Amino acid sequence: MRFDYTKDYSEAELIKFAEKRVKIKRDLFSHITAYVVVNAFLIFIYFVDRDPKDTGTPWFVWVLAGWGVGLLIDIFDTIQSLKLTYNTTAVNKELEKIKRSLDR
Repeated sequence: MRFDYTKDYSEAELIKFAEKRVKIKRDLFSHITAYVVVNAFLIFIYFVDRDPKDTGTPWFVWVLAGWGVGLLIDIFDTIQSLKLTYNTTAVNKELEKIKRSLDR
């Protein structure tokens, strides 16, 4: 959703726009959290179950790398989308930012 700074928006349209931005930010945070938690668990499993004689590349590196590429794509997509569960406080904060930018 692109924001046209030259258009006069109703309060409902601004709220909808702010809610969408908050959702995009929360989705990215959820993805990053899942990446950290799951991969920390996989690394833990590796070190608990590994063979001390094994000197090869740890298997969890492939998971980190593959998922990391997907996470980077998601981060870039989120940044592009923002042009940088709804929470009313976060939506209102985002709404105030939008209103301030329109007052310029």
